[in-house]
Amino acid sequence: MYVSRLQLKNFRNYPDLDLEFAPQHNVIWGDNAQGKTNILEAIYLMSCARSHRTAKDKELINQAEDFYQVDLDYVRKNGSHETLGLRYESELFGQAQLNNFLAQGGQWQGPESKGKAKRIIYYQGLELERLQELFGLFLAVIFAPEDLMLIKKGPGERRRFLDILISQLSPSYFRQLQIYQKLLKQRNHILKDIRDKERGRLDPETRQMLRLNLDIWDQQLAESGAFIVCKRHIILEELTKAAQEAMVTLSSRQEVLTLNYQKPSQLDPAAGQEAVQASFQQRLAQMREEDILRGYTAYGPHRDDLEMVLNGLSAQNYASQGQQRSLVLSLKVAELAVLEHHCEEKPVLLLDDVMSELDQERRTRLFDLVSGNQVFLTCTDLQQVPHDILTQDPRNRIFQVQSGRVTRS
Repeated sequence: MYVSRLQLKNFRNYPDLDLEFAPQHNVIWGDNAQGKTNILEAIYLMSCARSHRTAKDKELINQAEDFYQVDLDYVRKNGSHETLGLRYESELFGQAQLNNFLAQGGQWQGPESKGKAKRIIYYQGLELERLQELFGLFLAVIFAPEDLMLIKKGPGERRRFLDILISQLSPSYFRQLQIYQKLLKQRNHILKDIRDKERGRLDPETRQMLRLNLDIWDQQLAESGAFIVCKRHIILEELTKAAQEAMVTLSSRQEVLTLNYQKPSQLDPAAGQEAVQASFQQRLAQMREEDILRGYTAYGPHRDDLEMVLNGLSAQNYASQGQQRSLVLSLKVAELAVLEHHCEEKPVLLLDDVMSELDQERRTRLFDLVSGNQVFLTCTDLQQVPHDILTQDPRNRIFQVQSGRVTRS
């Protein structure tokens, strides 16, 4: 799989951009803060409808505009050409045009332009009804400086990494995540309701009714949560093996990596989904009184974590900056391998400002590991790029970015 063309409209610092790419290596170079990363961000966006830098679509809109649009053309392994498009209209869609009209002395007699923000995703020119239909259509893996937060930040970052990967493999997993979050929110609402009302000396009949409602929510939460836990366990086993192999190569066998699925929930996914569901539901019932006092659910896959261990020690506490970078790179290479194994397509790899932090030997090993994948690489100095990528080869292409202007170099 490779990207053949990218078109941007009002995306970040690009009012209008149209680029065609080479099927193997694409180098995007220039000074910092010129817009290199924005191109990689737009490509990655089309794999999961989520930026790796922000969760807010409105932050992706070019200044003084009220929408952005990304259109991506890509080619599958079998040679078929496919297209994806994503358009986001802000709550003030049309406001920029209205402001320009008024600034020129016009008098607007129509309705106010403010409305509801919306995101529209197109595949082969047809609008997708649900976000989950996007997953698995276009595969991309990104490594950016922000990814070091996988180690440095809390469990939420690591759960998100796993959840995005598994969602690309299984749209049904993404759907279960949505269901679980809705059920969890509703259960927490009931817990707070019981706590607050019992403090106000709630009558026994109302108290009993609310507690019976919890039985229903517990059953559904356990069913959805069991699916999530078991799926994470299966994929993590594959990811761990691939990441260990990548780390061995990148570090010349000097580093040993281990990934452990930390389960404060104490659920055992090896027991099977039905057993996990029964155990989860039982645990929710046992902890109900404590949850009521807290006003939230303290038990379940929303509390789990991915522990990263390097040479027997916690990577979060003991790994150096260089070791952390190699660890995350190994995870990304493993992500490529898992996606390819399940989807039978080589994902696109996006490397944002990686070369400056790697010595020549590790750069070479990295490109050996991802041989066959289309790679997008940003850098500030072409001397950081392996020489064979800079040769006059139709499979490679070099772009220079200056103040939002992109030219073939």
